[in-house]
Amino acid sequence: MVVDDPPMVARSTPAARAPRLLVHVPATLLERHGQEGFGLYGRVASHMRGQGIEVRFLERPSTTELDGYTKEDFHLVHHGFLRRFNVLNSGVAYVFPYWYLDQRGVLCDSSMANATPDLDSVKHEAAVRFFEGMRERLVLGGVSKYEQPARAQRFGPGHIAVFLQGMGDPVLRNMFMLETEMLDLVLRHRGEREVVVKPHPKWPDTMASDHARRLAEETPGLTITDANVHDMLEGAYCSVSICSGASFEGIFHRTPSILFGRSDFNACAVTVRSAAEAEEALAGIGAREFDFERFAYWFLRRKMFNSRNPNVGERVMQRIARTGFEFLPSKARAQAVPGGDDNGVRVRPLQGEPGDRGDHVRKVDD
Repeated sequence: MVVDDPPMVARSTPAARAPRLLVHVPATLLERHGQEGFGLYGRVASHMRGQGIEVRFLERPSTTELDGYTKEDFHLVHHGFLRRFNVLNSGVAYVFPYWYLDQRGVLCDSSMANATPDLDSVKHEAAVRFFEGMRERLVLGGVSKYEQPARAQRFGPGHIAVFLQGMGDPVLRNMFMLETEMLDLVLRHRGEREVVVKPHPKWPDTMASDHARRLAEETPGLTITDANVHDMLEGAYCSVSICSGASFEGIFHRTPSILFGRSDFNACAVTVRSAAEAEEALAGIGAREFDFERFAYWFLRRKMFNSRNPNVGERVMQRIARTGFEFLPSKARAQAVPGGDDNGVRVRPLQGEPGDRGDHVRKVDD
């Protein structure tokens, strides 16, 4: 369930004070980075402070509660799913350097979950150029959102790559069945295919991973591994998960995904809610066609924000202005123009925008 009007701690603010940007992050990230911020937040903070806007980083108690909420200020909430007139939820969008700024949430809670991709408007040449650049950095470089071992293993071809995610809050809220049930269905309907299972690197010991290890002791063709996700995705028949970011990364291998939970990249995957749908998906996904190149461009380049774009500070201010909130009224109105790009609204082109080749060099905190 998504909370439309979550509990917040409201504090009175003098009416005459200029509005601030308040960035709500977990305590660990606040301790590590302080008031300088990190990733997109750091660039935005620097830009807005240069515009004379006060920016403060605050501790976020949870994804549904803000300590220090004020109506007079604007709020960025790290990995939130809050819906308020002056809130944008933010976080890395599966692959660096792309970030959400979304009024509904991030990942499976984002507005992208209900969006209809306008792939016909994406130029094939631009999509291919972007796709190949991202593929070079992610796939050949073995880079993922979480730290990975070096690429060294080979599976398949034609295997099924299963990514476990544990029992964290986003998974629990969005799963259509337990991971143990998901794994049982994969094994029941895999045919002769090898199944390779990777427990989540942050939560390696869960009910599902224990179940997988027990099954591996007595099931031929079932392997438990901590291999690099790109070794698992390379040459796979499909990936299977609740809504794993590794399945999203499979786009750059042209590996289709079967998802057993709600996600916001469901337009480029097959979502199943029952045993019958799982059987059908596992049998037929190899024959499905997906426009991976255009979808990747549409999702990341048009709907997300590139934190390595030198103009990202101005673009974030434009995004905030489109919510109706104004830090600098005349400037905000002059910059935003109607259209269909960049989270649903086209913005005036700015000079110098890297990212057509998926610029991301270093890992940032998520």
